[in-house]
Amino acid sequence: MRTVVYRGAIYVPAEAEDYRGQHRAPMNREGAAPLWRLTDIYPDDVYSINAVRYYGDRTPCDPISVRIVQAARGKPDMPVKIYRAVPITDGVDAAINPGDWVTICRPYAVQHGRSWLYGTYKIASMTVRARDLFTDGNSIHEWGYDPQ
Repeated sequence: MRTVVYRGAIYVPAEAEDYRGQHRAPMNREGAAPLWRLTDIYPDDVYSINAVRYYGDRTPCDPISVRIVQAARGKPDMPVKIYRAVPITDGVDAAINPGDWVTICRPYAVQHGRSWLYGTYKIASMTVRARDLFTDGNSIHEWGYDPQ
């Protein structure tokens, strides 16, 4: 039997909790902004032509993430494909769970798999709504997955 951890109304496999580490993804409205309304955290210029320069980290994912962020403005039900590098280990499904850090740029997930999981990973992906993704303003590429 799988042990689960209760997180609000959602049950998350204990194995998923183990590989997340100490740094937790933003959930719901706990000092975070939803993908579709970033001005709760960022200034209005996150929707400007300068967003890549101001909020990117000088990687090829910058224009990809900014394009998605800007397309989602004011559209909480917009479908967004998310990705996560998941370790290839027993007991951990290649799945995205509520509370996970995710990215909206696949190459960013690959980069994390290579560096943080030492190349032993799979890329999990799924399509969610913009209202299910939250940021604490740390990175335009990193989002907390909290299905609403």
